[in-house]
Amino acid sequence: MKRDRVEMIVPVDVSADMSAGTILEYDSTNHYYKAYSSGTPVAVLLEDVTAGQSPATAKVLFEGEINEDDLTSTPSEDVKAALRNVGIYVIPTTNVNY
Repeated sequence: MKRDRVEMIVPVDVSADMSAGTILEYDSTNHYYKAYSSGTPVAVLLEDVTAGQSPATAKVLFEGEINEDDLTSTPSEDVKAALRNVGIYVIPTTNVNY
């Protein structure tokens, strides 16, 4: 069953380029979403962001399915589990055993 997607335009970090498919965390100090590094993964960027772009916003996935191939890198099982906790389901597109 395909889940409905929740996508929103939100503030993002524009200090560097980010590609669509980047997993994001929330920076509560600066009040924007930035590339996941050491925080908690909570969203996926759905469009490219250019350094310094204005406005500093982008479309982000907050809930629903996304194909693993649409991510910029293959997430670890821990990251996939954290994304599931917020309602984002990474769907494998290769080596699927049914």
